Amino acid sequence: MNIKDVNAGYHGKTVLKSVNLEMKKGEIISLIGPNGGGKSTLLKTISGELKPLVGTVYIGGDNLNQLPLRELAKKMSIVGTQRINPEHMSAFDIVLSGRLPYSDGFGLFKDADEEAAKRAADLMNLEAFLQTDFSSLSDGQKQRTLIARAICQEPEVLVMDEPTSYLDIRHRFELMDVIKKLADDGITVIMSLHELELALNVSDRLILVRSDGKCTAESKEAVLEERLLQDLFGLTDEMFEKVRKQFF
Repeated sequence: MNIKDVNAGYHGKTVLKSVNLEMKKGEIISLIGPNGGGKSTLLKTISGELKPLVGTVYIGGDNLNQLPLRELAKKMSIVGTQRINPEHMSAFDIVLSGRLPYSDGFGLFKDADEEAAKRAADLMNLEAFLQTDFSSLSDGQKQRTLIARAICQEPEVLVMDEPTSYLDIRHRFELMDVIKKLADDGITVIMSLHELELALNVSDRLILVRSDGKCTAESKEAVLEERLLQDLFGLTDEMFEKVRKQFF
């Protein structure tokens, strides 16, 4: 996936400028930066929800914004921050809906789709509530179900905006293990995280989204050793040393 010479924003107003990034197959990339700096704007641009004001986003060599939605859904899946409120659908029904891009013209699923949904559900440990009505699940259970739905799409690229939202400590760590497994299977994972320790632990690279609209991809070693983290969040020397000691 490539982002070339992109300016991104809303209603003609630029939030991010001159963004050039390349994501490799099977790479885990986390977006970090101050609140309001543009992380969600970048994710929405990467996912196609927001068209670039300038420049192009490519996925597999194709212009993302020119792909038919059905084809894009086979290449990319998304876990956003907005809640869904379906009626009379079990958790398994929600997971299975990730196979809609592969269904026939009547929205009918094949055995292979059911099997893909079961694999995704198993990966996210949904067995205990798989047949429960989605609307009656806890927020954490809903989040795990929606992540399973995105995995069920079997995408080339998985985009997640704050995927650890609503998850307790145990399930956050379990999600990181799942993300590593997906990357080992060749899926590129791009996500925003508030938990810096998780981002530094799981990511191959981090995209630093600065409040001035600039974005750079850095190794996690450089983020700490070159004090990029201190500059990004405006940390005092004392604050930075406390953060750094957690990883060295």
